[in-house]
Amino acid sequence: MLDAYDVARRADELRRRRIEDEGLSFLAGFAELRGTLVRPVFEAAGAALKARGHGFAIHEEEFLFDANGKTREALIALRIAPAGDEHAAPADAQRHQITFSTRYYNKTVCIASGAGAPGASYGVSQIDAQLVEDELIKLVASIVRA
Repeated sequence: MLDAYDVARRADELRRRRIEDEGLSFLAGFAELRGTLVRPVFEAAGAALKARGHGFAIHEEEFLFDANGKTREALIALRIAPAGDEHAAPADAQRHQITFSTRYYNKTVCIASGAGAPGASYGVSQIDAQLVEDELIKLVASIVRA
């Protein structure tokens, strides 16, 4: 009976370690994606916007487990401040933003753009420069149409 208990306990411990390792690997993959792909695209877009008189800001947050067991997802966001729109309502800020954020529970990255638009989820390996650029173009087009 004790041998069976030890086998079950070891199996549970291995499963727990595997889940932790997968989570850490996912977060490391997102950090690399954010730093080597998403941020450079955001910076290039920001430079192009700035050259035309628009403003922009890039905001990043790290994944965090707090003392109460709650999590804060990692993210990178680009907020565009269209020229002539300096006195826009704070609610408009969300309409002018694209965010790439982790969804730790299912190991995906959610891309949300503009107010009210549901985010699409992708695996880290599915996100490439073309996808980032396409999503950014959609955001800019929605701002121009508004």
